[in-house]
Amino acid sequence: MKKHLCLLSFLAFAGLLFSQPGGIEYGSNKEVGKYIEVDGINLYYETYGAGTPLLLLHGGLGSISAFGSSIPVLSEKYKVIAADSPGHGRSEQPEELTYPSMAHTFSKLIDRLGLDSVYVMGWSDGGVIALILAAERPDKVKKIIAVGANTTLDGLTEEAVHFTKVEMADFVKSNPTKADAERYYGWWTEPFFRLSPEPEKWKSIFEKVQKMWATETYIPREQLEKIAMPTMIVQGDRDEIKLTHTEEIFRAIKNAQLCVLPNTSHLVFEERPGLMCRIAMEFFE
Repeated sequence: MKKHLCLLSFLAFAGLLFSQPGGIEYGSNKEVGKYIEVDGINLYYETYGAGTPLLLLHGGLGSISAFGSSIPVLSEKYKVIAADSPGHGRSEQPEELTYPSMAHTFSKLIDRLGLDSVYVMGWSDGGVIALILAAERPDKVKKIIAVGANTTLDGLTEEAVHFTKVEMADFVKSNPTKADAERYYGWWTEPFFRLSPEPEKWKSIFEKVQKMWATETYIPREQLEKIAMPTMIVQGDRDEIKLTHTEEIFRAIKNAQLCVLPNTSHLVFEERPGLMCRIAMEFFE
């Protein structure tokens, strides 16, 4: 199977190793890591710092570690709550995996943690979830930043769409073995088998993610138009998401700002963690 060059920039930081400032292994910090039952699964999260709660949502096939370079900075000003999405990282796998179902899970998490007011910053799939939360929970979510988020499949480049609808789908249909997965998707399987409480379900989560990514519409425009709180849409100028699509998202939200980062791919939090932290803190304050 051919591995497109877009893999490392399109997929949610999966398989990349992130620096862990201060020796803390974000996403595997036993001192602060906790589980909470939400929607029938054990959801893993870590909390750092104090102040206004800031919920961080990582991308698909990724984990909390995606924010390893950002949490130390953000936690100096906010109570950072970084969570592994259902079926990702150390969280258990749900029966259903869709953008609305994950948004529902995080909506429940906000309530279960007793958060009266929360900022949300999501990246990639986490950005999609952040937009849904903004539309559905204006009572709790005060401001959001959606980074590298597309709301429709055709918002991606032709190469990224082909990878999602053809290459990933063909791999799922081939009834792959664990060795096949490690050979072609080692950047994902290595952290998955190391972190997941249910490593034997690797085929299931991969198939669910592929199906979710291949959905034609992630968020309908009328739902975007419901968003009323201050919103920032961020994208790198070399992202696999079309800039014209990102502009459409920006225009659909009445109280939105658009930020395009120069010389930056989909891997915003790897390539520009310091800049993203400064942008986020200025926007939230």
